[in-house]
Amino acid sequence: MAGFVPPPQPPSVSPDPEPDRTTPDDENAMLFCPVCSTRLQNQKCKLFCALCGYYLSCADYY
Repeated sequence: MAGFVPPPQPPSVSPDPEPDRTTPDDENAMLFCPVCSTRLQNQKCKLFCALCGYYLSCADYY
């Protein structure tokens, strides 16, 4: 058929992500290592990455 135009399709809806799943977007980005994206561990006045050794001193927060 010449000139046939199919009817428009409704937009697809993606399912909601799992609400209990923790990602860097859900928490303060400062709590994740900028090198390897592992969650940093709190050690006194430092945030420390157990995987790669990166650390952030409390003096570095500002």
